[in-house]
Amino acid sequence: MYYQAMNRHLRSFLFISATLFIVTACAGKVLQFEKADDILKNQEFDDKVKIEEAPVEPPPEPVIKEVPEVKPGKKAKTKPVVVKKVKPVGPHQPDLEDGVGFEGRRPIKDPYRVGEKITFDISYFNIVAGELTLEVKPFSTVNGLKSYHFVANGKSNSFFSKMYAVDDTAVTYLSYDELVPSNLQISIKESKQLAETRTLFDWKTKKASYWQKRITKEKGERSKKMDWDILPYSQNVVSAVYYMRLFKYEVGKSIAFRVADEGANMVFKGEAIRKEKIKTPAGEFDTIVVKPVITVDGAFKPVGDILIWLTDDDRKFLVKIESKIKIGTLVAKLKSLDQGRD
Repeated sequence: MYYQAMNRHLRSFLFISATLFIVTACAGKVLQFEKADDILKNQEFDDKVKIEEAPVEPPPEPVIKEVPEVKPGKKAKTKPVVVKKVKPVGPHQPDLEDGVGFEGRRPIKDPYRVGEKITFDISYFNIVAGELTLEVKPFSTVNGLKSYHFVANGKSNSFFSKMYAVDDTAVTYLSYDELVPSNLQISIKESKQLAETRTLFDWKTKKASYWQKRITKEKGERSKKMDWDILPYSQNVVSAVYYMRLFKYEVGKSIAFRVADEGANMVFKGEAIRKEKIKTPAGEFDTIVVKPVITVDGAFKPVGDILIWLTDDDRKFLVKIESKIKIGTLVAKLKSLDQGRD
């Protein structure tokens, strides 16, 4: 059971859990339940997270310095020089992470662009079962902080939906300056369950709060709530998919960062094992292949064979994800790519 739970955590980390199209029952559509929308509301969470559209920020105000200008045979004159204001930065934190390519917490080259949309075909037993999309939405302010807005969606196609329907969406916000998540909201609509989960990260107290409301035919309504202590700069299972793109990868080199999920504190480690050129419906890409391992509360746990292909450039687009499970292999392969606005 613990192995299965760990495997689920890592598949959730890759958001492949949204596309587990294993045939468990005949069901042509997602579960219908009277007043489900009202049941799955979570006003307590909504009251704690204020999300607004981020205003367009003016360029930084320049600093004018007077410096002498000397011409041959004439006295020195002063000429104004414009110098951009630069915030002082310290070393990259936390020490667990590789700071190459960062200035403090910020990446020197930001891989994200508003409007970016990565679409994958999800295959199971070499049959396309559905689609997974990862998007970068316009900036927002979350409780006053400028934040990235990331959305992931996994949806089964019409063929697989006749056996088991899936339409799951995750939304998370990542602060622009510190690159830490403020929240995670997951909406689950499947043949056997409807659910809403919320995770709220309080970085002042270093605590996370988790709520879940779930409806199934067999057990009706259920709810779950927990609070736990989190470590600095932890990601959630969806922001982690984007966060891993910030690092510099070289064959033989490993990167690591923290992930907090449902009461557990994990460390994701990814080793770059090889470079590979692969063809996809969206084109041919030079990639670097990363093999993840994970520890939970300091203990290494087996999670099966998972490989991640990232473009070998500054953007680090996800191109392919492969996850071997007991009864087959799940593969997410790039179908289309909108690189977003520059």
